[in-house]
Amino acid sequence: MTFWLTAFLGGVAFIISMFVLPKHLSGENGSLSDQLSLLKHPKVILAFLIPIFTIAGTYTIYTFITPILENKLGVPTKYIAIVLLIYGFFSIFSNVLAGKIAQRNGLSKLRYIFIIQAFILFSFYFTMSSLWLGILSILLMAVILYAVNATIQLYFMDLAEEYSPSAKDFASSLTPVAVNLGIALGAAIGGFVINSGSLEYLAWAAATLALIASAFTSMSYRRNSNDSH
Repeated sequence: MTFWLTAFLGGVAFIISMFVLPKHLSGENGSLSDQLSLLKHPKVILAFLIPIFTIAGTYTIYTFITPILENKLGVPTKYIAIVLLIYGFFSIFSNVLAGKIAQRNGLSKLRYIFIIQAFILFSFYFTMSSLWLGILSILLMAVILYAVNATIQLYFMDLAEEYSPSAKDFASSLTPVAVNLGIALGAAIGGFVINSGSLEYLAWAAATLALIASAFTSMSYRRNSNDSH
């Protein structure tokens, strides 16, 4: 039923998009080689790594959110769905935060946002033994989840404009690709941590990934600033 519902919601979104999105948009045609040529630029590769590691940080923990809620926080199974619904509601604020960050000099702000994310993720090491503190950590994790999206999407478009204007469509696809790679990476690292230790140590791995995202963001920001002078 979960998969049927997901497919149904995807169909609804598709139908709405047919009516809402503009039908006649001008763009530049480009060959496959023109599109892929964007990936030969170090600034693009560096930017691509940012969402991978910040999302991996979150999903190192979120992939195993049900056993955390049940086995560590003591949430009864029948209330798991309610907690996840609240988590989804709080993630809405993450999109609002992403827009605020992207308004001006987003890369500069993200360097510090990811450090905050690292603190939030690391807090699970201490809050997994407390129901309400643990849930607070989960909700804060939701608020920070999509903070990267707007800034990195705009940055990819700017890089495409600079290096290959015909690759803008390809550039716009890099964020969701990086996000999905981040989910896979986070799940894999989380699984390795659990096989090697316990649920509490997920916090260490997750925080480390967020700090790596901050480091890549700092590198991108410095490189971008140097090129603009």
